[in-house]
Amino acid sequence: MRLIDFFPSCGAFAPDQRVGFIVEVESASPAAATLRISITYLTTPVATLNRPTRFARGGQRIVIEWQAPSRAPRGYGAKVELLNESGVVDSASSAFDVLPHWTAFPRYGFLTDFSPGRANIDETIASLSRFHLNGLQFYDWQYRHDSLLPPETDYVDPLGRPLSLETVRGFITAAHTQGMAAMPYVAVYAASVDYWRAHSQEALYDTYGHALSFGENFLGLMNPAPGGRWARHLLDECGRVLASLSFDGLHVDQYGDPKTAFDAVGQPVDLPAAFAGFVNAHKTSHPTSTVIFNAVGNWPIEALAASPQDFAYIEIWPPATRYQDVARIVTEARVLSGGKPVVIALYLPAERLANICLADAIIFSCGGTRIELGERERLLAGAYFPKHQPLTPDLKTALRRHYDFVVRYGDLIGPAAGHAFDCEIETLEGLWSTARISEGWLTVCLVNMTGLSEPRWDVAHPAPARLADIPVRATTPGRVREAWWASPDLERIDLSPVSIQNESGAVSLTLPRLDYWAFVALRLDSES
Repeated sequence: MRLIDFFPSCGAFAPDQRVGFIVEVESASPAAATLRISITYLTTPVATLNRPTRFARGGQRIVIEWQAPSRAPRGYGAKVELLNESGVVDSASSAFDVLPHWTAFPRYGFLTDFSPGRANIDETIASLSRFHLNGLQFYDWQYRHDSLLPPETDYVDPLGRPLSLETVRGFITAAHTQGMAAMPYVAVYAASVDYWRAHSQEALYDTYGHALSFGENFLGLMNPAPGGRWARHLLDECGRVLASLSFDGLHVDQYGDPKTAFDAVGQPVDLPAAFAGFVNAHKTSHPTSTVIFNAVGNWPIEALAASPQDFAYIEIWPPATRYQDVARIVTEARVLSGGKPVVIALYLPAERLANICLADAIIFSCGGTRIELGERERLLAGAYFPKHQPLTPDLKTALRRHYDFVVRYGDLIGPAAGHAFDCEIETLEGLWSTARISEGWLTVCLVNMTGLSEPRWDVAHPAPARLADIPVRATTPGRVREAWWASPDLERIDLSPVSIQNESGAVSLTLPRLDYWAFVALRLDSES
């Protein structure tokens, strides 16, 4: 008898919602055993659930429920043990969190296949709940960029792909059932060539008076200036979509270029103001609708961060190729937006395990997340989402642990976990560090870049050298009562105690091991 898998029934849970734990077990013969689930908040045990069960031969799935508390946001660890009369036969761990709204801690994924008669909708969405995804971008679901809803249920998109509105509806329903928001893709200034040519007064132009397009006879670029005919048209189209389908908002895209453009009479168009104005106009008409707008190449992040979008979504491209650039972009976006969450789109092929692990470690350490998973547990490897790639076994294991880790410890390192702390950290050369402070905890994240001659995410590199017994000294705002450490690179991601030496305004300790990423959580003395 053994455990096959263990995970929550939803990507995230609402306050006071019942949490479902799914336990998959395989037994060689009929047998009696007990499933015991232990729930932990940081270092504090919260609940223990025992389910005596009679197992039939073969594989089966057991669902065990628990009433979630009302406090949110809050992350929990969950461990299941399979016991018989001899003791523990097998065990597995997972995590879950309780959020007031998915945008408090967005873990964004993607869908791309809306073909007629698609039969594996529920299976596709359920597979993504294992990674705790709670929002999904419906990429290229629309009929046309200027006419989003199709004239008939089955339709063909501009690239010749057969699609179905019934499949779109099926995915929306399945996503909501699994605790995931459904976000439709919309391009802010793209129109079909036919529309573009028929509405030349609404188009964008370059400095020479030539109408701007995207791709060769593929899309025309329209003027998104607030109050203009195109902006009003697209806002009306978005309103029709939300009235017809149970989408949760809009995922708005742009192409990064042009950054300078003119209207039909040669007047300059302030594109950053137009992008922010589109967000504001939609929010005014649909205040409960979630809106995010892609800052391609981190542009125009200042205007978008000041807009009422629900979180920042940033697509990183060269020349921002260093891991330090990624950290800076996430950190600055959080500051500019007043602490809103940040989702990063950074495209890496599946064979670059070390790059993916380091990029995720940097982004998660700064309180951000990355869109990287979707469609049947596939990896987002390029800007055209349908060209996703299968996960290697090692990458799948690593990402499962990464997402278990950040959900479980969201109160220490997630987007709602306090704020960055200007902490002086002394450790080995080659380690990148950052610190966050929240509700009596100071958390120091350490990311290992040892041995990397050029720490760039866009160049394939080997895994960093594994380290042991790493000295760490950090300045603190008060006396440290106790210290714990954890890493998603270990099979066991529980918090483990670590000895400390309190100094005047600082603490010293030795981190037992560092592969890619770990953190030290310092519990501050309330009396200091």
